[in-house]
Amino acid sequence: MGMLDGIRVIDMTMNAAGPGAASMFADHGAEVIKVERPITGDDCRSFGPFLDGVSLSDAWTNRGKKSVTVNLQDSEGVGFVKKLAANADIFLESFRPGVMARLGLGYEVIREINPKIIYGSLTAFGQNGSYAKRPGYDIIAQAMSGLMAATGEPEGDPMPVGVALGDFVGAQNLYAGVMTALYHRAMTGHGQWVDISLVQGLIFMNGNLHQYAVGRKNAPRAGAHNSLLSPYGLHHGKDGQCAIVAAVGKKIWESLCDVIGHPELKEDPKFNNVAPRVANRKELTAYIEDWLKQFDNINDAVDILQAHGVPSCKVYGLEDVILDKHFREQGWIVEQSMPDNCGSDKTFFTRAPVGKYSECQPQLHKGCVLGAYNHEVMTEYGYSDEDIDRLQKKWAEKK
Repeated sequence: MGMLDGIRVIDMTMNAAGPGAASMFADHGAEVIKVERPITGDDCRSFGPFLDGVSLSDAWTNRGKKSVTVNLQDSEGVGFVKKLAANADIFLESFRPGVMARLGLGYEVIREINPKIIYGSLTAFGQNGSYAKRPGYDIIAQAMSGLMAATGEPEGDPMPVGVALGDFVGAQNLYAGVMTALYHRAMTGHGQWVDISLVQGLIFMNGNLHQYAVGRKNAPRAGAHNSLLSPYGLHHGKDGQCAIVAAVGKKIWESLCDVIGHPELKEDPKFNNVAPRVANRKELTAYIEDWLKQFDNINDAVDILQAHGVPSCKVYGLEDVILDKHFREQGWIVEQSMPDNCGSDKTFFTRAPVGKYSECQPQLHKGCVLGAYNHEVMTEYGYSDEDIDRLQKKWAEKK
């Protein structure tokens, strides 16, 4: 039993962010009906990596859902989606503004069918304004939020984060926004439209915006360090190993000085406060790296730093993340089974749903083969086997 048992979600979203939000509802027990185009399905099904020909991106992003194929260019397809919406709690979509209205599935139409529904829209730029009709992906959000300009080496190009940060943040924002509206409905009985933007999600994360108030047009890039704190970043050890050392606060700074064998730095005017440490970062980094390079295994250095209360860690690669004992103990890294009837019985390591709860834990479910629930779902809404076969054939053939 999940905390969202009895909640029905219609997932019309595509790619990564929207489907990622819908899967969070499934983690907590909601029934999620995934509406996909015939033949090819959600674009996410074409995203690598692949195991035995199956997209692991899709297997994770669309976990726990019931896939139903529908052609939205056909009036009977639109009619079926309206039936789905009639007794749903949540309706999610990620088309550009205006597309759902042109299809006859916009918020005003769906609200007439089901006044209590929570209608969640996820777009690049929101539902209105100068940029509303622009297409946009994660990297657009990273660029226009100012995060790319703050990332990278001082003399190099702006750099994106190495994962689709905007998509993951967008997914969490859509989930949180819809859950907030669901609570409001429980209190008032009113449904509503939730409008979430990928770009706004990353603007909200950009704490550097406050620097504009003190006369900076751009936040200075500091590469693998921090433009406002030092030491607070990446430090090299032996044989290419790297560690993060983050000594914020007087007590931690003084502990670091003692550990690396340079207690005199505590009172040195070049290092005795945050601002001079930032100004003299290169020299300070050299002191720390000279100490780190004494160790064949950088984890030994990290253990010493941690024992003295200095926040630090090895910079992990994928294997480190997957094999870390604490992550396994906490259940943050888990094995997920491949979708039923996909032609593979293998498992793969992935990340677990976020959070632990004292009463009811989220569950990680399998992905779903395209159209696997066509008959089950359509039968529930009054379609005969003959109707279902006719419509699926028609929808697959219609462009």
